[in-house]
Amino acid sequence: MEQSETTAKDYIEKCFLEQGDFAILPPDVFNAMLARVMELDETFMKDTGVNEGAVYDDDKAFDHLLEKLTADFPREKMYCMRFVEDYMDYQERYLSSIGALEWE
Repeated sequence: MEQSETTAKDYIEKCFLEQGDFAILPPDVFNAMLARVMELDETFMKDTGVNEGAVYDDDKAFDHLLEKLTADFPREKMYCMRFVEDYMDYQERYLSSIGALEWE
């Protein structure tokens, strides 16, 4: 795993833990959901050309992440919408904190 991925994961995980809304989830489920949503987001960015300079479409990303995460975690589907919303917020905060965001 690249250093930037580890740093992003640590940052985002810390945000989730500080918020506390997902403390109800068993730690292994929470960790699996976080790893999966990050993987899905990276795949979305590759598939839509974001890594080559295309614009990241928040709405399309949200729909994609929610659809896939809900399919992968059907027992936790009641939490998936909020989980994805929070993940996207924390990811944006992380990218902003390292100066990696460009606004159009």
